[in-house]
Amino acid sequence: MITRYALNSCFVLLAIAFSITNSLAGNLSDLITSLYGGNGVPVTKVFEVERPTGGTDVVTTVQVPLDSFLEIQNLNSELNSEKGSFPVSSTGGGFTFQYDSELEVFTRTTDSLGPIFAERATTLGKKKINFGFSYTYIDYSKLQGKDLHNLKSIVFLDQKQKDKNLLQLDFDVNVKSNLFSFYGTYGITDRWDISVLVPILQVQFDVDSTARILNRTREKGQGGKTLGYSFDSGETIGDSVSGASTGIGDIFLRSKYNLFTSEWIDFTSALDVKLQTGNEDELLGTGRTSIKPFLVFSKSITRFTPHFNLGYEFNSGSEGQDRIVYTTGADYGFGKGNNHFSISSDFIGRHKVENADVGNNMIDFSTGFKWSPRSGMLVFVNVQVPLNEDGLRADWIPTVGYELNF
Repeated sequence: MITRYALNSCFVLLAIAFSITNSLAGNLSDLITSLYGGNGVPVTKVFEVERPTGGTDVVTTVQVPLDSFLEIQNLNSELNSEKGSFPVSSTGGGFTFQYDSELEVFTRTTDSLGPIFAERATTLGKKKINFGFSYTYIDYSKLQGKDLHNLKSIVFLDQKQKDKNLLQLDFDVNVKSNLFSFYGTYGITDRWDISVLVPILQVQFDVDSTARILNRTREKGQGGKTLGYSFDSGETIGDSVSGASTGIGDIFLRSKYNLFTSEWIDFTSALDVKLQTGNEDELLGTGRTSIKPFLVFSKSITRFTPHFNLGYEFNSGSEGQDRIVYTTGADYGFGKGNNHFSISSDFIGRHKVENADVGNNMIDFSTGFKWSPRSGMLVFVNVQVPLNEDGLRADWIPTVGYELNF
């Protein structure tokens, strides 16, 4: 009864998400550059030019493009290339089985409920099904270690005097995501699992900006007009923009095959394919198809299971986005009867093969807790925190989830 209710609820949520995809969207990828009317910061420059016949003309020019600011370039680049990325929890399930032909029953192959953001080498079991749902909240707070709520960027208005007439933009950037993941795994054989994960993303993007001119020079022209740089509205000028989008993200497929099991190690090969289904313009997808072959090593030692995942992610249509990915850690199970608990901790790393301006080497620490109140059902809670300052990061990323095995 509980299983049927949970499945029906999730299918209803999926149907709703498909129906409202992008209904709240407003082309979020161009949101920052739409500040100040979308034509740049309206700076007025007044200077005199001598006429060949004598006398002077007063010339006025305006507008400094936003994409001339380095921090804006980096933020837009990282948002448009990585915003559709999301942490993918283990799809292998907390319960793994093998069919005992002599007893004609399925028997548990592990005592631990497994890792949360890593895979272990054991597979689900022939004809077994695992269904899961998770919710992840991401509030991005830093870009390359710089506070998004106090981001500053400066350009030179006068290339001849680089200590004068500096245009500074102050930004307060809020980027938040609510990620709902629905996933399922089916055991084709005792060694081979296939999985699918469908993400629903809700993105809220707000930007407040204030512009000011630092070390401004002022002088009077021949006609008495004040020369130099200024804003028509006063000492500063400000603007704000907001947008939101909701919809399907990049759908994720996984195949996992156990190559061998021994007394000292279990070894599995796996393949992830992330489809280009999320709307890139609304920051719901990365705009590229990713293929990631990876290897899984693990071994259950009574209730303790160390594990190591190592793979290479190929990304279509994006130079410099291929990367080496790895996860290493361990999980430990305890409890008795049908009341099981597990704790899991991992180090998660992504290293770009080609050097880029941002996000070259990102390392996180993940730790969580699983609880199974009865056989075939578990809930989990996890927290992920950054260990370095590279890339677009959140201070912490909480995840909660629910799984059913039948």
